[in-house]
Amino acid sequence: MPLGSRPLTNGQIEFIRRWIEAGAPEKGKVVDEKVLEDSSVTYPKFEPLTPPVVGKGMQLTLPLFEIAPNFERELFMYRQANNANPLLVNRIEIKMRAGSHHFILYTFGSNTPTNIIPKFDIIRDLRQPNGNLNFATAISMGYHVFWAGTQTPYMNYTFPEGTALEMSPNMAFDMNAHYVNKGIFPIPGEVSINLHTVPESEVKNKVKVINWGNTSINLPANQRTTISRTFRVNKRTRIVALTSHMHKLGEKFVIKIAGGTRNGAIVYSTDDWEHPTFTNFTPPITLNSGEGLISEITYNNTTNRIVNFGLTSEDEMGIIFGYYYED
Repeated sequence: MPLGSRPLTNGQIEFIRRWIEAGAPEKGKVVDEKVLEDSSVTYPKFEPLTPPVVGKGMQLTLPLFEIAPNFERELFMYRQANNANPLLVNRIEIKMRAGSHHFILYTFGSNTPTNIIPKFDIIRDLRQPNGNLNFATAISMGYHVFWAGTQTPYMNYTFPEGTALEMSPNMAFDMNAHYVNKGIFPIPGEVSINLHTVPESEVKNKVKVINWGNTSINLPANQRTTISRTFRVNKRTRIVALTSHMHKLGEKFVIKIAGGTRNGAIVYSTDDWEHPTFTNFTPPITLNSGEGLISEITYNNTTNRIVNFGLTSEDEMGIIFGYYYED
């Protein structure tokens, strides 16, 4: 079902099954409507990812949690990776239960005050059950550094050959899950993450993370608005992968090159806010000093209110995520 929609009940599923078995006629009644009285909901069993082969990666988990009816639950859990030595990750798998808006692995910046670093293995909700903000959790988000993430229920991403993302020794991740439940029943959430590694001999370039976002979003009610933002680099940069992040009012996300002989060239485009593509570039996109990328996002605000940047699915965002290395 579309994100946030109510799941089909067991009665509705059975009604459709019997209708199909009867030949799916366009007219007439071929199914007893009493089956619709079964309003229970059954969720498919979640099968975690098979862990990587020993010595070739690790598995992390965000254990089972619950999302209340008619509620958006965004939570964090700070967990240790328990890697004594540095690792080079060239493939990332993420699998989530249905109902997810996104899952992100964050680290904390070097400027993070000691009292902001959370305790390990404790769920921290962004919102209280009544919807009010948990300020301590919100403050910690200001020190986050994006590391990896997805908006799809299953992601299996491999970096271009010869590149990998480095994990420093004793690394820890702030796991961030965002689920939307517009139904009348609680739903379960859970995430399984595999980080596949390669030996250093196979890595020519260690990549860094792109996290270029625009918080200046103001969308007038009942109209389309296109917002552009330019992000420039100050040294030669090789971009190996790009993806996008917007919410449900986003109709199209285009990334263009800014400056140089390819000024205005489109390098990425998607019209799917829920499951944006994650595109590798071989060879990489080369940006010289002073050049950059432009995010050009068209939003269609079909609501009767002004919509601004925000953290819920009812607000909007516009972020370029990706990976790069420098010469």
